[in-house]
Amino acid sequence: MKRKQLTTVIVLVLTTVILLLSPSALYANNGMESIANGAKSAGMGGTSIAVGDDTTVMNTNPAAISKLDGSRIDMNLEMLFPFFSFENKDATGTTTLNDTSGKKPIYLIPSMGIAQHTKDSKWSFGIGMYNEGGTGADYGVLKVDNSYLEMLPAGSPAYSNCEYYSQFGFMKVAPTVAYNITDKLSIGVSPQIGYAMMRMKMPFFMDQSGNGVPDTLFNADMDGTATTLTGKIGILYNFYNMMGFGLAYTSPTDIDLKGKATMVAPIAEMGGMIPAQSTMTGDLDMKIGWPQSVKAGMFMRMKPLGGTLVSFDVEWLNWSKYFNEIPVKLTNVQMNGSAQPDNEFNMNLGWKDQWVYKIGFEYPATENLKLRMGYSYGKNPVPAEGALAIMNPFVEHHITGGIGYDISNNIEFNMALVYGFNKNVTVGNNHNVSPDMTNSTTGMEFASMSMMLASKW
Repeated sequence: MKRKQLTTVIVLVLTTVILLLSPSALYANNGMESIANGAKSAGMGGTSIAVGDDTTVMNTNPAAISKLDGSRIDMNLEMLFPFFSFENKDATGTTTLNDTSGKKPIYLIPSMGIAQHTKDSKWSFGIGMYNEGGTGADYGVLKVDNSYLEMLPAGSPAYSNCEYYSQFGFMKVAPTVAYNITDKLSIGVSPQIGYAMMRMKMPFFMDQSGNGVPDTLFNADMDGTATTLTGKIGILYNFYNMMGFGLAYTSPTDIDLKGKATMVAPIAEMGGMIPAQSTMTGDLDMKIGWPQSVKAGMFMRMKPLGGTLVSFDVEWLNWSKYFNEIPVKLTNVQMNGSAQPDNEFNMNLGWKDQWVYKIGFEYPATENLKLRMGYSYGKNPVPAEGALAIMNPFVEHHITGGIGYDISNNIEFNMALVYGFNKNVTVGNNHNVSPDMTNSTTGMEFASMSMMLASKW
C-alpha cells in the first residue's frame, strides 16, 4: 500500500471510530432495521443481497466480498432527520390534551468496513462496524389523562404529566470471510459481536400490593445495555456480472438488557392532603432481541438500456419472537430506602413478522458517474394495541435516489437521499403498557442523507 493510500485509510478509520464511540440515537426504516448500511445501497432502495461491490455487504450478504476487485475501505455517514407526531384527547373526546411534533434533532449514523480479495486467491477477508438499527422519540413532558386508567383503585396516586422519551440502538462489529467455490459461486460467513443500548421514560402502572391488580402508577425511567453474539451466512451466484442471485440468513440475537430502573409515584393531591412521593429503584433485566431474517435478491444488467443495473430484494424478519411479549424483571428493589420484593411483568406489544420488498436501479451516465434510484416497502409490524408513542417504527414506504462518482482510480464517492413517508397509527383500546395512550394517534416520517467515501488499492 502506498503512503498516500495508507494515510487515507488511517484518517477514515480514526474518524469512523470517533463517530461510533460518540453517544447518539440510532434509528431505522423497516421495523427497527435500517434499509441500508451505505450510500450505494441506500440509493438503490436498500438492495444489497445479490449486488454490491463495497464493504457494506458484510452486514447483508457476506459472500459478496468475494467479488471485490483488490482491497478497499469504506466510510459511510448518514444524517437522519426524523419527524414525529403525537395527539390525544381526554376520555370524553372533546378536549385535546396533547398535540405535538416532539423535538427535532439531527442524528449522525456512521459505519465503516475494510476488506480484501486477491484475484489469484479463492479467499476474501474483511471486518466492518455497522449500525443495525433502532428506534426512539423525544416528546418532552406530555399531559396524562388518568380517566383512562380504570384499572387503578379509587384513591390511587395520580398525576397530570410525565416525560415521554425513548432511545434504542444496536451496533455490530462484523468480521467476515468468503470463499469462491467456483468462479461464479461463493459462500461467506460473518460471526458478529453486537452492542445494544436502551433508555425509556414513560408512565408505567404496576402491582405493588401483590393482589394481581395494578395499584400504583409510576413515572418510569429504565436504562440498560447488552453485548450480543450472532451469525450471518450468505451465498452468491454471479454470472459474469450480467446476472446474479443471492441468499442470506441471520440467526436470532438475544439482547439481555441490564441496567437500572427508577420508578417515581408522583405527588398527588387526594382529599386536600399531599402524600409523600414514593421512589422505587432496582436493577433492570429486560429481555428483547434482534430478529432472525431470511433475505433473497437478484440483479440483471440491461444492455438495451445502456447497461442499467436492476436489482430486487425480498426479506422476512421475525419480529414476533422478541417483541410480542417483553419480559421485564426488577431485582434488589428499594422503595424510599426500604427493601422490597423483586418485581416481574411483561410488556405485551404484539409485534408481527414483517415482509420487505425492495427494487433499485443504477444507470452509468458516464464512465465515472452513476445515477441511482429505488423504492422499499415494509408493512408496519406494530399492531394498534401495542403501539407506543415513544417506540414508533411505523414507516412503510421509502423512495431513494443517489449518485456515485469515481474521483480517481483509487478514490470513490457515493451519496444518497432517502425519504420515508409519514405513517400514523391510532392506538387501540385496552393498551396494556400505557392505557392513557388509548385512542391517541402517533406517527413518524423521516429524511436522510448518506455520504460514503472509499479508498481502493
